Amino acid sequence: MSMITWVKKDSKPNAVIFVHGLKGGQETWSFDENISFPKMLATDPQLSDRFDVGCFNYFTTFTTSYGISKSIFSRLFGSIKKVRKNLPITEIAQLLRTEFEVNLNDYEKIIIVAHSMGGLVSKACILSHLEETQNTLVKGFISLAVPHSGAKIADIGSFISSNIQLENLNVLSDAIYQFSREWVSATNPPPTKYIYGAHDLFVEKKSALAIESQKKDSIAVDEDHFSICKPKSQSETVYKAVLKYILEFDAKSKEPLTIKDFQDNNQYDDHFFVLKMVIADIHEGITGNAKGYFFNAEEARKLFTSDHDKNLLSVLYGKVREVYRQEYEYHIANRTTADQFIQSVHSKIMSEDNGYLKTLLAELDGVHKKGMIHQLANKADTTIVWSLNTTLKDIVEKRGSEE
Repeated sequence: MSMITWVKKDSKPNAVIFVHGLKGGQETWSFDENISFPKMLATDPQLSDRFDVGCFNYFTTFTTSYGISKSIFSRLFGSIKKVRKNLPITEIAQLLRTEFEVNLNDYEKIIIVAHSMGGLVSKACILSHLEETQNTLVKGFISLAVPHSGAKIADIGSFISSNIQLENLNVLSDAIYQFSREWVSATNPPPTKYIYGAHDLFVEKKSALAIESQKKDSIAVDEDHFSICKPKSQSETVYKAVLKYILEFDAKSKEPLTIKDFQDNNQYDDHFFVLKMVIADIHEGITGNAKGYFFNAEEARKLFTSDHDKNLLSVLYGKVREVYRQEYEYHIANRTTADQFIQSVHSKIMSEDNGYLKTLLAELDGVHKKGMIHQLANKADTTIVWSLNTTLKDIVEKRGSEE
């Protein structure tokens, strides 16, 4: 039986997996019987078309004693129920690794949201991946109040309980020290975001923020150790933060787009964006390059089909249009040639690739963005033209002569 409880499993390319902490379970993530963190993410329109959502559930309890009314033999042989025991973090991590190899191996990428001890379980699992293959399906790790340096409450608890998991959570325990050392020295660990509760009485801030964490990758939320994993609505800060990080991880982990060579010089000759350059008497070399930019932009657009990606593209197209308008004003004011005008637009787009035109769609580079201006020009209008004298009549007549 799988240890993953699926909240949403629709054969999407990616998955978000929640990993609970000490004395946790499915209820770790539930605000009440109807509202839970995984359920809200599963129905979020920004994720629903790209992510399945599941919870990794393992056995954990503070108590290690049994009721005295039954003997060990009656417990072991008088019931068909499985006998479970508290396992050390490293062994739970191996169970999670089994899920990766058997039940999660069809996904392109996994993003883990882990609470408390679940973060240490996740780190141990990821480290085992990296040690063996120098790679992991985990492309993003969100740490919710995880005791990366141990928890003082565990030091106290270990005096009254022999629970191996409490022992592992002791400040500077052998397990904690090992995870921290190996994570810092690991090759290519997944990007990690750290969220800590300002009112957490169990995991101090300095422990919730691992020694390798950077300020830009960590935030505080107005929660305690338990409320941090039980947002009651999608408007809660912790929910918004986790959603934001998942979207960032998704964008960053996509395979980079390759710039493809444009072979057919006659392709697109009847397209509006080419006709507008012909009308403006743009040099054929510049026109040929524009066809290549357009081609690569069209290839890129085929990959961004989710609602979230389309929204990001819409914003980017708007900014590319503003770059054109700025250069158009300069063209008018300085009476530059059409060749100079189009070249200045291309040059400005390249110079703003990591500035004004920076986008979460990290796969796009300046070539694709230069193609976007020609995608915008590929309409029977004069919104984007390369000569002040170009009219709609010119465009329609030229299109007619090409058909």
